[in-house]
Amino acid sequence: MINVVHTGIVSAPLDAAAIHAAVHDERCGATAVFLGTIRERTGSVPVVALEYTAHPSAPNILRDIAEGLTRRQGVHRIEAWHRTGRLQVGEVAMIVAVAAEHRSQAFAAAQALVDEVKARLPVWKKQIHADGTHSWSGLENAR
Repeated sequence: MINVVHTGIVSAPLDAAAIHAAVHDERCGATAVFLGTIRERTGSVPVVALEYTAHPSAPNILRDIAEGLTRRQGVHRIEAWHRTGRLQVGEVAMIVAVAAEHRSQAFAAAQALVDEVKARLPVWKKQIHADGTHSWSGLENAR
């Protein structure tokens, strides 16, 4: 059996249960799942929504990140999905699920994937503040 990677940059809501089910692998004794959700404030600034925009290269970069992590020992399946568009507080912006032989492998790969996404993925977020102003983050990944 080969290692499997599914990734995507999508505008539709993410289905955590379906993504978790898709990563199941009988070779694996551990699954680590990360849900990145929209929080109500950034620092001391109240936030009402985020708007995510992705560069056209983002799907390929996300897939490359995930595929690289399946080369780690014991890691067999990865699902990594990121939303675009306007998301409200409480909505899920990113889901990462990793199935590995052991929990330490699953946790480490999931964390590495999220860290790489934050460092390399060209997805930018516009934070809509409660007072009607906005700010941008993620521009360090501009291509």
